[in-house]
Amino acid sequence: MKTSEILKRIDELFSEKLEAKTGWGKNEVKTLYSTSVNEALMEIADKVCDHE
Repeated sequence: MKTSEILKRIDELFSEKLEAKTGWGKNEVKTLYSTSVNEALMEIADKVCDHE
């Protein structure tokens, strides 16, 4: 998977999670972003493992 695809997926996940958020707080936004990054990386890892 290309780096640009990883970044696009992180952006998609973060946007989805941010849309569901009704209140704003710096810590909550940082947590949403970290969760989105982790989720995207787990998806990629799963795909790599499936190809082995």
